[in-house]
Amino acid sequence: MNNKTLDHLLITLTVLFDLCFVATAIVVAYWVRFESGWTPEVLVLHKGGTPPLDDYFRLIPLMAIIWLMTLKGLKLYRPENNATLSAFWTLCKAAGIALIATLAALFFIFHHDAYSRWVMLLASGFSLVWLFLGRLVLYRFRQAIHAQGVGISRIALVGYDARVEAFIQDLNAKGNSGYQCVGIINRKTGTGNPEQAGASSTEGYQNLGQIDEVLQLVQKHRLDMLFIVSPTISNAAILQILHACEGVPVQINLLPELSEFIRSGTVITFFKDIPVLRLRETPMQGMQGIVKRLIDIVFSLFALTVLSPLMLAIAIAIRLTSPGKVIFRQERVGRAGKRFHIYKFRSMRVDAEEEVGHVWAKDDDPRETSLGKFLRRWSLDELPQFFNVLKGDMSLVGPRPEMSGLIDTFRESIPHYLARQRVKSGMTGWAQVNGLRGNTSLEERVSYDRYYIENWSLGLDIKIILKTLWAIKKGSR
Repeated sequence: MNNKTLDHLLITLTVLFDLCFVATAIVVAYWVRFESGWTPEVLVLHKGGTPPLDDYFRLIPLMAIIWLMTLKGLKLYRPENNATLSAFWTLCKAAGIALIATLAALFFIFHHDAYSRWVMLLASGFSLVWLFLGRLVLYRFRQAIHAQGVGISRIALVGYDARVEAFIQDLNAKGNSGYQCVGIINRKTGTGNPEQAGASSTEGYQNLGQIDEVLQLVQKHRLDMLFIVSPTISNAAILQILHACEGVPVQINLLPELSEFIRSGTVITFFKDIPVLRLRETPMQGMQGIVKRLIDIVFSLFALTVLSPLMLAIAIAIRLTSPGKVIFRQERVGRAGKRFHIYKFRSMRVDAEEEVGHVWAKDDDPRETSLGKFLRRWSLDELPQFFNVLKGDMSLVGPRPEMSGLIDTFRESIPHYLARQRVKSGMTGWAQVNGLRGNTSLEERVSYDRYYIENWSLGLDIKIILKTLWAIKKGSR
């Protein structure tokens, strides 16, 4: 049994567990609500006698279908990453979607029957906890099985270059990953073949042989997968491997020459019936992009309305405590290199940039005013940026906009720095909620910003906003 077979088995078990957990959650929620006596009467919406349990048994198929469809849609049937905090957050989203879908289905399908909303809410909560615990148990079981050498996919690398070393190191870094690198298959033996010495000295991985013997090597070493390194292997050699292995169940993968540019969003698509590899897609387009902009407008209008008394008080305090303008305007660079003026409550002296120019502020910056230090501590100086969001210069969530005077320096020294300009700048971002704010590592910030751009969703935006509010509450943002 190889790793793929084990994964299919675990997925089947996960689905069966999910069905059992959802069904059990309804029964337990019914008991908690109507028979345990734990529900305070003041919170009870349902009045009258206790409804029969049979009525709730009818809901089990409906809720099971809704949950399974939601879990599949959110890609929660992948055994290798089902026991992470990210998976738990996705399960929380699944629970919310399933609850809303169930209530909607009850309204349209069982509208003549009165079902307790407490039971639906409790059932969703129980399902969330049990589904995650079930996935955690199966994940630990998978690791234990791999530790015993069961369910392991045996792989070999065809060709050798620097990326193969990184590939092997990454494989070794993940304990009990379910994959075992057996060795390296080289090109034909000949004069000046650099792979011979390289492969034999690579972390103890043996040189299995040459491509001419690939079929015999697959059978001898019971290989499940081959990874071909394209820069060192010719097209003719790849065709030779495909032809030789046509009659054996071995999976053949290609590490393309552009692998450093290929990320999670890469797909094979068709353009005028011609297959193409799409390396990058313009993010935040279409209906989700429209929804994101509507959220920006509604949220910024709401914030400006609710916070207007506070903003007025801050403006008066700035005017009374230090000379100069209340609002500080600075040129920043946003989407597609567009320049705009960002608005902030002034937190520094009027002449703060005269001697040093465009530089990042530091902790305990001597240029700060006494009031400005307080404003920056609680991020109150950034409240006027809601006007930038309302105007469309910025979004609520996105990479923080950089000062225009620093762009040319960073684009030359930081790889992929300009990737941040593919989307609108934000008041807060993925880098900021992960502790990379202000005078921190720019390389790390760019890495987090690229992750946000390549994995963007409305759910991720909401997560970032909630984490930002929590950080502001603690005064650590």
